[in-house]
Amino acid sequence: MKTPAGALASRAAEALRQVIDRPRRADARIDSLTGLLDDRALHSALADAIAATERGGDRIGLLFIDLDHFKRVNDRHGHVTGSRILSQVARLIGDAARQAGGFAARYGGDEFVVVLPGADLDRSLRHAESLRATLAATILAGGEPPRRRPLVHVTCSIGAASSRPGSAEGHGETAARERAVTRLLQSADNALYQAKRAGRNQVAAAGAEATGVA
Repeated sequence: MKTPAGALASRAAEALRQVIDRPRRADARIDSLTGLLDDRALHSALADAIAATERGGDRIGLLFIDLDHFKRVNDRHGHVTGSRILSQVARLIGDAARQAGGFAARYGGDEFVVVLPGADLDRSLRHAESLRATLAATILAGGEPPRRRPLVHVTCSIGAASSRPGSAEGHGETAARERAVTRLLQSADNALYQAKRAGRNQVAAAGAEATGVA
C-alpha cells in the first residue's frame, strides 16, 4: 500500500506526464537541442505540480543546475562539440529526474531545472548530490558517433529548495501559483549561487525554505 506521500507523488507524476505529453505530441514547447521542456513549458508544468501539491498538502522540491565554466568547452572544442555535450548532460539529468519521480527542463544555455513532486528539502538535497556526483564521474563524448573524441569532463553546481505551497483556491489562484513558481525558482537560484561561491561542483540548500504563496 502506498503511503500518502507516495500516493501524492504518483498523482502528481501522472498529471505532469499529461502536461508534458501534450507539448511533445504537438512538437512545441520542447527544447530542440535537449528534448527537455523549455523555459515556458517549465513554468506551466511547475504551476500544475504546485496545484497538485496544494491538494495533497505535501511539499515540492526543485533543483537549479548550472554547468561549471561551460564556456571553456565551447572555447576549446567549438560550439558543435558543446551542443553534443549539452545534449548528453540533458539526457543524464532527464533520466535522473524521471527515476526520482519528477521531470527536467532546460532553463536556458547550460542551466537546467529538476522538479521533484513530494520532495522535502532533505530528499531534494540527496537527489542533487547524487546527480552532481554522477555527472562529475561521467566522461562525455564530444565527437560524432562512432568517433568519440574529444572526451570532455564537466561538473555542475546545484541549488536545492523545497516548499509547501499554501492553498490558492478561489479568486486569483492562477496569479498566486505563478508567484509560488517564481518564489521556488528564486529560492533554488539563490542556493545555486551559494554553491558557486563555495567553489563550484557543490550542492547548496536554500537558506530559508520557500513556504506558501505571496
